[in-house]
Amino acid sequence: MMTNQFVTATIEILGKFYPVKCPAREEAALQETAKYLNKKMSEVQESGKVINLERIAIITALNMAHEFLEQDRQKGSLTSKINQHITKLQDKLDQALEQSSQTELIYFTE
Repeated sequence: MMTNQFVTATIEILGKFYPVKCPAREEAALQETAKYLNKKMSEVQESGKVINLERIAIITALNMAHEFLEQDRQKGSLTSKINQHITKLQDKLDQALEQSSQTELIYFTE
């Protein structure tokens, strides 16, 4: 039985360091996520409209949630379009196979 080993990784957000406990196998993903979060929070901070760290975090979270939901909607729309194309292709394939089997029947009956 494999046990999950945990490590304490240190991430940097807006020049401050935070220890975060995570599964050892997830440390690289945590660091990548922290870099992304730091970048997004820096963008909000640099806009000059928000100075308080808590507000920077909230605005960043709202922005990221909006991006996520928008991507999720786009993915749903794209999935729907792909399914429509698949259905059309299946219909064409069915028609082609039906024509092919009718042609074969004609050849065999002669």
